[in-house]
Amino acid sequence: MIRSCIGGLLAALTLTLLAGCSNPETPQEVAAAFWQAMAENDAGDVMEYSTLAESAAFDGYQRSWTDAVPSFGRVIIEDREATVVTRLPAEAGTEGERLELVTYLVRFQDEWLVDYDRTGEAILNPSPFSSIMGELNRLGEELSARFSSSSDDFEQQMEQLARDLEAYSEEMGRQAESAMDEFGKKLQEAMRELERSVEEALKDNEPTPEEDRVILEQAARDLDRQADELSEPTMESLAKASRTVAETGESFTRLSEETLSRHRDEWQQKLAQMRADADEFIEQLRP
Repeated sequence: MIRSCIGGLLAALTLTLLAGCSNPETPQEVAAAFWQAMAENDAGDVMEYSTLAESAAFDGYQRSWTDAVPSFGRVIIEDREATVVTRLPAEAGTEGERLELVTYLVRFQDEWLVDYDRTGEAILNPSPFSSIMGELNRLGEELSARFSSSSDDFEQQMEQLARDLEAYSEEMGRQAESAMDEFGKKLQEAMRELERSVEEALKDNEPTPEEDRVILEQAARDLDRQADELSEPTMESLAKASRTVAETGESFTRLSEETLSRHRDEWQQKLAQMRADADEFIEQLRP
């Protein structure tokens, strides 16, 4: 009982801090206040911070959010609409597992309100691409830290992107042939640029340890081979390309600090650009 009370107090405190002491104004503040109301099962406050018109229509999106403490990621504001990447405890699963979703907001009479129906639709009927979006969002937010420290998470998330692309290849191929072609060309060029950068590193006047040369030569070969397959991109070749990017990023972290420090910023930027292109591609596929 005591543990439950403490947990509820911490949840309320955290959400109160997120929402701020005054009336919430920004999309993230409104999203925080909305999810606090959801955690308290307070239909009145849900109506205050969202487009829900009547309390009788409050359904909690058919699940309990009691004591759910959210964390927030990227916020995008476009004219009178906004989205906030929102992470909440999963309904079922291992402790600490998070459900990633998007809170949609609209600007109404100079106030931001959560779009109750659209947010609920995304939760109740998630797009098959939602897991890909989640991986890309996390990858973008933490790319620099991962590249400079541990590549494990980076590699795993690019692997997940590859699996998701493979799983939905047939459906996505029917829906987005033109978007796929455009993204394939961008990814191919980005991989070519990274390949050229790796080859230039091999020609660097600075001494390069033999172990580093072996790693870089293999990375260049892998990038070249996989980029060739993107000349006529398919979902399968895009999946393989994402896996190659993951493996390349992993191989960079096995370089000596002397070699890596000379090229880290440039390679980091190229990997980030690939992520941005992938983000745009997935955005085109969203229903």
